[in-house]
Order: sequence, then structure tokens, then C-alpha cells
Amino acid sequence: MAKPLRNKGFKVSEYATAGQAKAQINKRDIYGAISLDASGNLTVYEATAASAAVSQALTQIGNSVVTQQKAIGSAQINQIIAKANDVNTIKVLNQKLAQLNAKTAKIVEVRAFPKADSKRTGLAAGALPIALGGWIGAVAIANMVKGKRQKFAAVINFAVIGGLGLVAVIQYGIGTFDGNYFLTSLGAMLGIAATGFFVLGILEVLGNPGLGIAAVLLILLGNPLSGLASAPEMLPTGWGALGQLLPPGATSTLLRNIAFFNGHAIAYPLTVLLAYVVIGMLLFKIGKKSKV
Repeated sequence: MAKPLRNKGFKVSEYATAGQAKAQINKRDIYGAISLDASGNLTVYEATAASAAVSQALTQIGNSVVTQQKAIGSAQINQIIAKANDVNTIKVLNQKLAQLNAKTAKIVEVRAFPKADSKRTGLAAGALPIALGGWIGAVAIANMVKGKRQKFAAVINFAVIGGLGLVAVIQYGIGTFDGNYFLTSLGAMLGIAATGFFVLGILEVLGNPGLGIAAVLLILLGNPLSGLASAPEMLPTGWGALGQLLPPGATSTLLRNIAFFNGHAIAYPLTVLLAYVVIGMLLFKIGKKSKV
């Protein structure tokens, strides 16, 4: 199984048991797994909450393998039937052929989206508000609030209110999240704060030209490269990694891992977002566009 998966661009690891593979899925080390038992029965372990696109690809691969098994097995059984003369033997072989034709890949969902939003519309809808909302909020604060201290406080308040409100809509309004509301909200707050402080810092240093830079990084690049609709690894080489270095991608990954995977694999997106907060604050501090 490993070679066909590698040929399709998958990074493949091998585990001794299905339990080990499922544990790695829950830890966000892998997206899914395919196993074959001694009888040739195939099981696909997938986590739609990690990536519906990858889960779909794994399901297709699993079904393809089973189709190949059925074709090879049917050909072998039919050859034996053609040479058999005993009625009972032919009957048994026909039964085996019928069993083989009824064979399907078993799909085991390790971590799915809640039934309330099985189509994952809420998660996809949340990426743009984080990118665009943080950008618009920072611009509004820069133009409407006077004084650096006041702007600093305004960004924090905007992030807190925005994070609580966004996750409330996604979790209780749409039903996409089913994890700890406050922990998930903290992730959203950090994402909005990273965007807000970064935009505010650029505006303080560059003025209006900074708006274009922020728009390119956060909206034109950040949103489509977030990998939220598929997975970062499914984007063209290099682009998925770049997307995870931008606030929308890092925030999307952080929220997904907090809400669905008990906070596993959050160190990287946390580091990225905290870096944007720190950089934004430094730019904001050295900027000369506001008066204290």
C-alpha cells in the first residue's frame, strides 16, 4: 500500500497496529491511514475534521484498491470455475465470487465534523472574517481612535470581542465546533490580535501604503493559501507552507486543532501568530503616525 500512496504524493508512515495509526491521527501527526488485514479486508481510517479533501482522497484510494482486488480475484476464480467439473465445487466458487463482488472498503471516521455542520460551512466561512475583519478593524481603529495607548487598547478589545463573537456564531449558530468554547475563542482572539496589531503597526510606520501590503499578505495571499478548503499539503509545493506563515492560515490551523483535536499540534501556529503580535507591536511602537 505504501508505494501507491507515495506515487500519489502522500507522505507515508507505517504503524504496527490500527490503534497506533488512529492515535497519530488524533495527535494531528497524520491525516489518515489505510490498513489491510490477513484476509485482504481493507479499512480506511480518516478524519474529516482534519481535512475533508484528504479524507475524500483516501476513500477514493481505498475503493480503488478494493476494485483492483475484486478484478484480480474474480479473474482467478473464473479461471478455476472454467476448469472445474464438480457441481459442488462450482457452487462454492460462485459463492466466493459473489462474496468478493460484494466486498467494499470499510470507512472508519476517527474525527468528523459535528452533525449540525457536517458540510463544514462554518469553518470555511470563518477564515475570511479573521483576515478581512482584522484588517478592517485595524484600519478603522487607526483612523477613528486618537492616541497610541487608546489604539493599543482598542485592538485588544476588538480581538476579545471579535474572538468571542466569531466562535459563538460558528459553534452555537452554525454548529461547526463542539470543543471548549472559551479555549477556541482564545485561539480566535490571538488570530484577530495578530492581524490587528500587524496592520496597525504597518500603518504606523508606512501610513496608507501599508494598507496595500497588509491587503496582499492577509487577504489576497493569506486567505486562499490558508489551506482551509483542502489542506496546506495539497497546495502547490511551497505555497501551503507560506500560507501557514500568514495569520489566516495559522489561525485556521490553530482553531481546527483546538476545537477538534484537543489542542494537539498547536505550537507552530501559536508561534506564528505570537510573532505577528510582537512584530506588529514593535512597528506600532516605533511608528510616528499617531500622537500619544
